[in-house]
Amino acid sequence: MLEQVKDWDDDFYERWKPIAMGFVNEAERCLQCGKCTGQCPAAAVTPGYNPRKLIRDLVDGNIKRILSSVELWQCFFCSGCYSTCPMDINFPFFIFMLRLGAMNEGYGWEDVKQLEAYAEKDYLKDGITVSIRERNPFVVDTVGDIGKIREAAGLPTKRVVSKRGVAEINMISDLSGMTSFMKKIGGVDLLDCNTCDDAQARRCKTKPLPSKVGKITTKTRFYNYGEPSGGKTNAKT
Repeated sequence: MLEQVKDWDDDFYERWKPIAMGFVNEAERCLQCGKCTGQCPAAAVTPGYNPRKLIRDLVDGNIKRILSSVELWQCFFCSGCYSTCPMDINFPFFIFMLRLGAMNEGYGWEDVKQLEAYAEKDYLKDGITVSIRERNPFVVDTVGDIGKIREAAGLPTKRVVSKRGVAEINMISDLSGMTSFMKKIGGVDLLDCNTCDDAQARRCKTKPLPSKVGKITTKTRFYNYGEPSGGKTNAKT
């Protein structure tokens, strides 16, 4: 039976550490052939995004640069890189873990907050996960063309998910904790804590993150890129 996830799990990294360290070892198997970048649709339209370089930085220990980078949020998990990798390296999983690490360090919250409106309007209300482009006011002409094509094909002008489908999506969202988490992103729950430094707070354009989300110590991080504050660092910056 599914149980609802109520709060951010502070022990997440400690429990996932063996798996997380495993994927760092996986990154070391990368041949740097660049097939992932050649296959990546995000890299094709975003000059600064390079999956191969992200893996290289991970291996070299440049974790802080990765966690604070914009590139970390440009992957949309199509898994094209994974399917084409000759070493079968699961790059989307890297991105997933690195994003969680970034959020624990105070980075990326402004990027995630942008999803809150879409999650409520498109995903939870209508059950549609790929309609952002069609609803964008800057591509109205494109929306009209798509509507005509759908109408000519005997389909509704706008895609419609059944009420049962929407109900199932909302149930999964509630049970997994996504609904409450997205509400936290857009609400006051993000405003009172002292876990971010000034630079991180400026980056996410809000006050520091709450203690429930707060930082983790170096020894519980998924990649030991340095010693606790005041100690020496192993990272190459």
